[in-house]
Amino acid sequence: MLALLLACDADPPPASSEAEAPPRPVQVALNWYPEPEFGGYYAALKSGAYRKAGLDVTLVPGGPGVPVLEMLAAKKVDVAISGADDLLLRRAKGLDAVAILAGLQDSPVGLLVHVPGPNSYAEVTGPVAIEAGSPFQQTLWAKMGWEGKVQMVPTTGSLGAFAADPSLAQQAYITSEPCQAEDKNLETRFLAARDIGWNPYAALAVVRGADAAEPWTHAFVTASLQGWQAYLADPGPANVEIAKLNPEMTPGRLACIVKAQLPFVKGTDGVGVVTQARMSELEGTLRTLGLEAKAEGSVRNNAGVPTASPPANGTP
Repeated sequence: MLALLLACDADPPPASSEAEAPPRPVQVALNWYPEPEFGGYYAALKSGAYRKAGLDVTLVPGGPGVPVLEMLAAKKVDVAISGADDLLLRRAKGLDAVAILAGLQDSPVGLLVHVPGPNSYAEVTGPVAIEAGSPFQQTLWAKMGWEGKVQMVPTTGSLGAFAADPSLAQQAYITSEPCQAEDKNLETRFLAARDIGWNPYAALAVVRGADAAEPWTHAFVTASLQGWQAYLADPGPANVEIAKLNPEMTPGRLACIVKAQLPFVKGTDGVGVVTQARMSELEGTLRTLGLEAKAEGSVRNNAGVPTASPPANGTP
C-alpha cells in the first residue's frame, strides 16, 4: 500500500518534445506522374524519414502542364519539384523561389536513336522528332549547326513513328522512352543532352525564398537525402508505392528506369547537390537563346545539402 501511495504522489514523467510538437504538414507538388525519377522522395516517405524529421509530407502527383511553380508561388504547396531551367525562367519574371536539392544531377532529356545508327550527335543526319522552340531544341540546333541541314518534325511523345522509321531520332527522357522501347524489343541508344551542353538539374526541389532558412526546410532536405541514399541502395520499397500509384510502372519498367537513371542521379558533384556555378552556367545558356533567366541567389545550400563530392569509399 505504501508503495502504491508513493507511486501516486510521484511527479509524472515529462512529456517528450515530439509529443508536444505535431508533425509539420508539407505539400510537395511533383511535375510528373509517380516514377523512379522521384524515387528518393518516395523512399523518404515510405521509410519514415520524413516523419522522423518531424514532417507530415504529402507527395502530390503531377502530369503534363501541371504548373507546380505557380502552385508554389500561390502557397498552394510548400515544395515544387521542377526543372532548373523552368526555375530560372520564372525567377526572371519575379518568382521568389530557390533550389534546395536535386534529385537528378544531370538532365534526363536527350535523343533516342536506333541501333545501328548514330553514336553521337555529330552522326545524326536523319529527321529529328522534337519539341520545336524548346530550349533543348534551340541549343541542339545552335551547337550542332543543324539549321537547314537536319529536318525537324513534330513529336507526339509516342514511339509509333520512331518504331516505323529507322532513320528517325526522337526527343526522349532517360526515365521514359528508352524503357518503353525496350518493352517493344527495339534496340536503341540514348544521346544525352548534357553531351552538347544542355544540362539543367531535374527532379529539383524548390521552395519559396521566405522558407529557405526555415527549420522544416532543413529537415526536408536532410530526410530527402536519406531517401535518395536509401533508394540507391534498395529501390524496392519505394517502387512498390510508385507502382500502386502509376499502373504503367510494371516491375520490368521500374527496373529498367532505375538502372538507366542511376548515373543521372549520382552526377559528379554528389547526390542531391545543387551548385550556384551550375545555375549561373545554365543562365548563360538560356540567355544565348534570347531567354531572360535569373540565377543569382537561386541556390540555398545551407539546408543540409553536401557541397563536396561523396567519399571515395564506394558510398552512393
